[in-house]
Amino acid sequence: MKLLKNIDKKTFIAIGVLLVVLSIVPHLAKLSTITLMSRIFILAVYAMSYDILRGYTGFINLGHALFFGSGAYIGGILFTKIDNTMGVFVLAVIITVIYCSLAAYIMGKIVLRGGGVIAAAMITLALGEIARNTAERWRSVTMGADGLPFKIPDIFRDRLGFYYYALIFLIIMTIILRQFILSPTGRVLMAIRENEQRATFLGYNTSKYKLIGLQVAGITSGLSGVMFGILNRFANTDLLSVQQTLNALLITLVGGTGTLYGAIVGSAFVNTVQNYLLDLRSVHPIFERWLLFFGAMYVVVVLFMPEGFVGLWNKYLKDRRTKKNSRVFEKGL
Repeated sequence: MKLLKNIDKKTFIAIGVLLVVLSIVPHLAKLSTITLMSRIFILAVYAMSYDILRGYTGFINLGHALFFGSGAYIGGILFTKIDNTMGVFVLAVIITVIYCSLAAYIMGKIVLRGGGVIAAAMITLALGEIARNTAERWRSVTMGADGLPFKIPDIFRDRLGFYYYALIFLIIMTIILRQFILSPTGRVLMAIRENEQRATFLGYNTSKYKLIGLQVAGITSGLSGVMFGILNRFANTDLLSVQQTLNALLITLVGGTGTLYGAIVGSAFVNTVQNYLLDLRSVHPIFERWLLFFGAMYVVVVLFMPEGFVGLWNKYLKDRRTKKNSRVFEKGL
């Protein structure tokens, strides 16, 4: 079964133990910790969506928050204009999938016409800013820069209950995205990342596969946006900004690009550190400028830890296996 491919027995047991721990923790934690962990789960999925592009396809999208913010706004607008029921939530999910798929298709058609990596990144940045400015000026629907508060379905109001929904969301999306990466399409995307010219020479329509990757990433990002909006019960234009895209970039860098699971590790680390720095605002005013610390973190990661935490762990395991095989070989001699 592809889903369990490359997962050894120890890793499988470790994942099982981790899930059991995550199921028990909220009953022992404070409400603020439960909310933080729900945020970690949702933003991990968002970072995974970005990793599909940057880590597995080699595509830099500086307007990726367009999908994330759109998901939050779609949910918020429907809950405000229609009703805050589960039926409307399902409708929000369906519309988000359709909208993000279409938006990703249009973005891909514009970006993939040629011009190189830098030009593509600038175009995606421009498209993202167009979406943000549109939301900011469309006050009759989005409430502009003031943001859009909204009520959510009763089933999501309990923070403890929503924690489990966020955890299930993370598990389901991880399984789906891992299956996608292990599929023939995912393998082609990785081939494009390594050498696009060679992939083209082998007969693959690289633009077509990039477009598929962009649509999968866009839909995943949009769904995480819906969940994030429900968590905060609020949507504003910051969710569409380039800063939100850079958050996903930082999470994937810290966790490890091209690993998928690195997004989970990175989300846990970045959000925990951010929450800790915000708590220190009462100690010294400098901690109100927490973005300064994240900028420094970004520089350190790029210079000294480009593989991220998961990359370093995989490297450690690889070196350990190599040394073990060497000792076995020496004994054989």
